[in-house]
Amino acid sequence: MVWIILSILAGFFVALSDALNKKYISKEGFVKMTVSRTLGAFPFLFPLFLYFLLEKTSYLYFTPDFIVNTLILLFLEIIATLFYMKGIEISPLSASLPFLSFTPIFIIFTGFFILGERVSVPGALGIFLIVTGAYLIHLPRINQGILAPLKGIWEERGGLFLLVTAFIYGITSVLGKRGLLLSDPLFFASFYFSLLSFTTPLILKFIYKIEILSFLKKNFRGIILVGGTQALMCFCHMLALSLIETAYMIALKRTSIFFAVGLGWLFFKERHIGLRLGASILMFIGILIIAFWK
Repeated sequence: MVWIILSILAGFFVALSDALNKKYISKEGFVKMTVSRTLGAFPFLFPLFLYFLLEKTSYLYFTPDFIVNTLILLFLEIIATLFYMKGIEISPLSASLPFLSFTPIFIIFTGFFILGERVSVPGALGIFLIVTGAYLIHLPRINQGILAPLKGIWEERGGLFLLVTAFIYGITSVLGKRGLLLSDPLFFASFYFSLLSFTTPLILKFIYKIEILSFLKKNFRGIILVGGTQALMCFCHMLALSLIETAYMIALKRTSIFFAVGLGWLFFKERHIGLRLGASILMFIGILIIAFWK
């Protein structure tokens, strides 16, 4: 029961962090939104990593396999976060974040092509519900033709960026699971999230020539709010992972799509909230079917 509460809290805090990031930082662009999401969480996450570093013989985890796995994961996560932030920068939360629901679909298909795993009947039903939900998000366009909602996915570019994010998450979820198996769930989560929070701003500073200090000074309040809620998500994420299998935890964490719809209305007065909430419910049911009954 505790893992259920923690997983849902993780979903709430990630949606709240995204809403705060859009509200306070989006005027600075998606690259700085990425810096805000990662660097802002570092002061909250790093002490936990130090605790595990001092309390456990964690240096034994740093095998060649662990290091290579972490570096690949870090590279993909940075790319995914840039697409993620670009998506919520340019599109309503209620029209973009639900597309993260496609992650389990991508996992099913990568499992088919890489491992030869076949899609079960419940898995196919889950896919159908998620795709139907994606169609319904843009149903108001139906007066332009039956295919117009599908065109809406293309035209509402934020949803496309979140689809790319969901695809990458389909890979990183496997690498993250491997990282847990090569070490310890709580240690890996604290180490990895701290590493991500520290290295992402440095890499983006080098690539995009960002003035980190001036950005921090100008947007300190917003960055702390975004980073603090992101860190709370990480804490709940870590604790839930220590209690239950990854697939189940991630499935319930996707309650974030409901919170995103509600926060989109509360913060930004986004339109078609009732319809998008219904679409999100369908997508979430699809996620649960894939996670628990595939």
